Amino acid sequence: MKQKQNFKKSLIRPIFNAIIGLIMLLSAAIGAVGYFEFADALKQQYTEAANGIAENVALGIDAGKLDKYLESKKADDEYNTIRNNIQHIADAEDCSVIYVAKVHRDSKEREYIYNVVSKTSGFSPYDMGFRDEVSEEFLKVYDSIVKGESELHNFMYARKGYTTSVYPVKDDSGNAVAIVGVVKNMNLLKTAKHNYIVKIILIEALIAVVSGIFWTVYMRRRIVMPIRKLNEASLNMVEHLEDGTSPEIFVKNDDEIRDLADSFSKMYHEIGEYIAKLEKVTAEKERIGAELTLASDIQAHMLPCIFPAFPEYDEFDIYATMTPAKEVGGDFYDFFMTDENHLAVVMADVSGKGVPAALFMVIAKTLIKNYAQMGKEPGEVFNTVNRLLCEGNDAGLFVTSWMGILDLESGVMKYANAGHNPPLVKGADGKFEYLRSRPGFVLAGMDTTRYRQSQITLNPGDRIFLYTDGVTEATDGDGKLYGEERLVSLLNRCQSDSAEEMLRDLKSDIDSFVGSAPQFDDITMLMLDFKKRKTGENMNERVFPADDSALRDVLAFAEEELEKVQCPTKTVMQLTVALEEVFVNSAHYAYPEEKGQVKVAIAFDEENRSVTFRVADRGVRFNPLEKEDPDITLSADERQIGGLGIFICKKTMDEIGYTRENGENILTMTKKI
Repeated sequence: MKQKQNFKKSLIRPIFNAIIGLIMLLSAAIGAVGYFEFADALKQQYTEAANGIAENVALGIDAGKLDKYLESKKADDEYNTIRNNIQHIADAEDCSVIYVAKVHRDSKEREYIYNVVSKTSGFSPYDMGFRDEVSEEFLKVYDSIVKGESELHNFMYARKGYTTSVYPVKDDSGNAVAIVGVVKNMNLLKTAKHNYIVKIILIEALIAVVSGIFWTVYMRRRIVMPIRKLNEASLNMVEHLEDGTSPEIFVKNDDEIRDLADSFSKMYHEIGEYIAKLEKVTAEKERIGAELTLASDIQAHMLPCIFPAFPEYDEFDIYATMTPAKEVGGDFYDFFMTDENHLAVVMADVSGKGVPAALFMVIAKTLIKNYAQMGKEPGEVFNTVNRLLCEGNDAGLFVTSWMGILDLESGVMKYANAGHNPPLVKGADGKFEYLRSRPGFVLAGMDTTRYRQSQITLNPGDRIFLYTDGVTEATDGDGKLYGEERLVSLLNRCQSDSAEEMLRDLKSDIDSFVGSAPQFDDITMLMLDFKKRKTGENMNERVFPADDSALRDVLAFAEEELEKVQCPTKTVMQLTVALEEVFVNSAHYAYPEEKGQVKVAIAFDEENRSVTFRVADRGVRFNPLEKEDPDITLSADERQIGGLGIFICKKTMDEIGYTRENGENILTMTKKI
């Protein structure tokens, strides 16, 4: 039992199986070649015999009397003599069927004149004039004979165990008027092939067993036993490495196995040296890993990560996440208050990954925040930071960044783009769209770059989504990108009011798309919800020259702001008429001796659904509300000139008031919508 178990585990078994299999394969190949050669020779022998019989029969046929026999369907003495001769040939040559027939090409039929069968065939002969249908293959043979392309033709070999040879019967002019067909039984050929196959298999099996045993014994002595010694030495290698001794390997071979034994001994010494080096490298790697973990923690805590970020502000909600591709990444986001009324948001992506990108990120983030908190606008911040980052940037790193500063009172966000992905903004229609603007060059690219500043007005309920290219360029296992269209579609499908839930759903969709594919880039996202304008001085204000020529711009400004809050058309008309009257009064009477300015501010109170206009100038003191209301019951000729416009304002506005503060005339009008 032990010996059997050892044989199962021994290399001898696969060697024996391989040798036996190879010998059987070679024997089968040789036997197959011999079989086909034998079959071809036997087939040729049968074909030649059938062809000779067909030719002899055809020579004994009088072609001129064939049509006569077919017409009369009667046999004479000559017919019977020829038929007896054909019968004798069929019996002597063991032909299953010999026939003479006329072929009707149009009807695809064969009409028999002579038809004899051998005594051993088991077939019944056809009567004179009997017809049967022939195949396309037979007609091709017949056509070749009629055209003189072939005298003898053998076909249907091995079809149902018979072979047929066809020979033409020609008249005195050499034209084929009929054919002779000789059908021979192929059973002898089948029997011969079967006996041949049996003999070949027995010989192959004998050769395989004898050769397999011989070669197995040889391979065991030359290969298996030396390999066992190498195996025993390898099993003891760990013990030798622990106690510092060297394993001894005794191999008598003078071939590659001896070289293998020498290589094994050399490998032992090299492994010992490698283990010593590996211990040092492992210790160093653990130290670096601990430092990278610490660096990752430091980087993570440098980014704002406490939410809600500004619980004292109910004007907005903000949430952000970053998933680095390595222990430390180059992406970063930031948001901070530059003063009590302005919120700054930053999204950036440093070129490269790992520690160098993280260090460059720290510098860029710090510079952007410092200069923004100094009161600079986004364009000015990027101009300054770009110049500073270009200094000493020998590594050639750069930063793409988008920065916006939101005025919580007016909803105006001023922004600048340094080669970064455009953000997505959700407006009044509830759909996210890309905020397209011409981006500037990357930060730290060229110190002479100047950055253009743009602005957008956010209304309560609007959202803005910032991200890095790690979102749109996330790839699945087939290399397909997540893409901008899928990003917009996902954001539009998400109906959550929570910025945190929106980002969580988006990250889940990215993970589902990517699957098991590795993450090649940092994934950083930020969502800002603008909920309402800051109460108090929350008006959108513009300054115009105190001149009638500015009236068109004043009314355009008012209509633009009223359109944002979807103010009814009737209310828009009432408000613009009132504003026109107040502005014209200031333009005409506020500055009698010099040119001045008029400040027009518009605010929308979402809670009370009302619009407030505030018109202020620094001209002479003038309160239009003190003027006595005109008597509208009098005719136009009887009424005192002036005062009708302010009277209309009083009647159409829900509230109207005047005050003089800090040298300014301030007229305030409020209308509910």
